[in-house]
Amino acid sequence: MRSRRPLRPGRTVAAAVLALTCALSAVHTGAAAAASPDAGAGASPAAAAAGAVTSTGASTPAGVPASTGAVPDPLAALRPVPEHERTPERYLPSPSPDPWYSSPPALDPATAPGTILATRDVTIPPHNVRNFGRGWQVLVQSTDSHDRPQQIVSTLIEPATPWAGPDPRPLVSFNVTIDSLGLTCMPSHTLPHRFNLELPPFLQILADRGYGLVVTDFQGPKAAYAAGRANGRAVLDGIRAARAFVPPGETDALFADSRVVQIGYSGGGIATGWAAQLQPVYAPELTGILVGSSVGGVPADYSDLFDTMDGTIASGLYRAAVLGLAREYPELYPLLNDTGDVIAHHLRDACAAANTAGGLIPAPLSTLTDIDPRTDPTVAAVMARNRLGAPDPAHGADPQEVPTGPVQVWHGDAAAPIGPGPGSSQGPGDPFVPEWTARRLADEWCAAGADVEYTPVPGEHILAAYTAVGPALDWVDDRARGVPFTSGCRSE
Repeated sequence: MRSRRPLRPGRTVAAAVLALTCALSAVHTGAAAAASPDAGAGASPAAAAAGAVTSTGASTPAGVPASTGAVPDPLAALRPVPEHERTPERYLPSPSPDPWYSSPPALDPATAPGTILATRDVTIPPHNVRNFGRGWQVLVQSTDSHDRPQQIVSTLIEPATPWAGPDPRPLVSFNVTIDSLGLTCMPSHTLPHRFNLELPPFLQILADRGYGLVVTDFQGPKAAYAAGRANGRAVLDGIRAARAFVPPGETDALFADSRVVQIGYSGGGIATGWAAQLQPVYAPELTGILVGSSVGGVPADYSDLFDTMDGTIASGLYRAAVLGLAREYPELYPLLNDTGDVIAHHLRDACAAANTAGGLIPAPLSTLTDIDPRTDPTVAAVMARNRLGAPDPAHGADPQEVPTGPVQVWHGDAAAPIGPGPGSSQGPGDPFVPEWTARRLADEWCAAGADVEYTPVPGEHILAAYTAVGPALDWVDDRARGVPFTSGCRSE
């Protein structure tokens, strides 16, 4: 076993600064709990009448505040735990208020993936989905990266916009840019319970156009951000469940005869790309039904990003992605040093905004470990297992893992002009997930037999999400309406 090392001065500062936001959040949560009228609900009537007993064993008269005798350690949150306490459970998200996450029904390995296990109605406020009509949430059987059963939650939406046809209302799997490590960051929680206006407004536009929608918590019960294989399987099982769903009191499945298209950007692009790649092997019955996958801003190979995200202003998201991967591949946890233990524990519930802001402290992954993450064989094996593109049997991929339906890969690309006029003929491109990685993904898929179109859009990683709204959603609309796909590499 690797020996523990004391925190070095530089790493002490990094740990302190990185954990500060989490610690302050914990203090706020604790204060709210202390102010709750239920805080003392567990005390028995006899104890209340007789008085409390302090930590020294002395009795305190009733009505007199008791002192615990313990002085809180203000630096406890910044101290690593002993190595024998560094179990994978230490780094998993805190329990969710949703009983489907906190106390789900027992897993039955014999249940087929995509099976609906439970159903409930849901209402989404207009500031989150302006054109909301009816909605439900379903608990669905799925599979993690290692073929073990798990349960996921999908939100189904039938918008108020009527569908004129002539074909049945299409179903779009909108794969949200979750990019989070906490369970309260999942769309099944944020859509009905928080102000969660999607920007750019992909979800709003999709609802306005009248598509049926399935929005899946594809990171699963461990909130495994960037664990591509598990994320993609969850998307496919959400689609399976949506197609089989019969609204309570009705007799026909709502989307049984619908064409299905999926779209996602960045972290949602990971899930979208993996769903497309795994579909012929994991959900072969969807061949010819999943008629399009629009994959935007996708980090196809995490090892490509050491030079562009690690230790930069994008390092907060890169750090969160690696910690999310570790939830599916716990062999990464023993690589954490003392600083890594503190950070992984305190970021276990961080949502996308906090992970993004974490890049303001551009600490590289080497801060969290005493090995070189660029060359360590354990890190390399996990990243290779989650690399999108040409299937690699050497890392466990099935050679048949190639998208069967049309694919659009879109990305912020310097080849796309940022606007009219002098000096605007070349855009900035994506400095964090370079466009050459997206072009390579499209080329590899095409070489493997997929029909792929590469769409460069203006802007860097953030602006590209906005400039792509038109070309991406028009592409989705064409696929959903059955317009023939003639612009892919197989059509040329």
